[in-house]
Amino acid sequence: MSSSPTTTATDKNDETTSSLSSQLLPLLRAELASELDAVAVTDEQLVPFLRWKPNVARAAQRVRAFLSWKRDNPHLFDETLRLSQDDPLCRVLASRFIVAPPELKTKPNDPNDKGGSPVLIGRLRNNDLRDGRTVDDVCRALFYTLDRLLETPASSEQGIVILHDLRGFSPSKNADLGIPKTLFGALFGHFPVRIKAIYLLNAPFFFHAFFQMVSTLLFPAKVKARCKFIKSLKEIEDVVDIDLLPRDVGGNADEFDVEAWMEEQKQRELNGTLVTMTTIGPRSSNE
Repeated sequence: MSSSPTTTATDKNDETTSSLSSQLLPLLRAELASELDAVAVTDEQLVPFLRWKPNVARAAQRVRAFLSWKRDNPHLFDETLRLSQDDPLCRVLASRFIVAPPELKTKPNDPNDKGGSPVLIGRLRNNDLRDGRTVDDVCRALFYTLDRLLETPASSEQGIVILHDLRGFSPSKNADLGIPKTLFGALFGHFPVRIKAIYLLNAPFFFHAFFQMVSTLLFPAKVKARCKFIKSLKEIEDVVDIDLLPRDVGGNADEFDVEAWMEEQKQRELNGTLVTMTTIGPRSSNE
């Protein structure tokens, strides 16, 4: 006799949220009726806003903010954001300065935290601005990664955890103030995503002042409060399974195969199975 799959608390929570989103979707479309007359947007693209906030008024406010940001920044997040047609995007992502292994999720932490949040690994030392990449190239790579994460319900519902390994970071080689300004200016208040926590590992002494300046200028107070400097992965062993982190950042896993992941995304782009927020935009004249 075969046993049925075990239903976890996270599964039940996902089912509840999915059901609630389905119930609220017609109400959200009604709330946005005037805006959506001129904008092409699918149900799949609206649902993340309801997962982010299962409240029609709040979700509609975020949709409007997203549409406004997208209109003002057409070159950063549009239908050209495709690995299959953007060589600089491929080159930047292949450098592994930011990766989001699909199997890497947070652990259940307490009765109010069921775990399952995607974990994004940053290594600014791999962001070599001397190789010709521009601020826009770097930001587009980050937005592409975010767009893929938004295909995962947990990114909107529970939030993303970011682990930045700052070992080897060089301000002159790896940083440009235009990157956090563009990235966080978009992320906060526009995208249907939560930042659950940011852990800053192995930060050199001079990074503290740099982070203080950037976070004061760009971070909402509640996000700044979720940022924590750590000296060892043991400080977050209750949050993430260290065995699943790559050895390059102090874990025990092999490096994430970003080339295989990129090839998979290219195939999805070409066969039409990619679910993306980039196609939200003005309706064509024949629609």
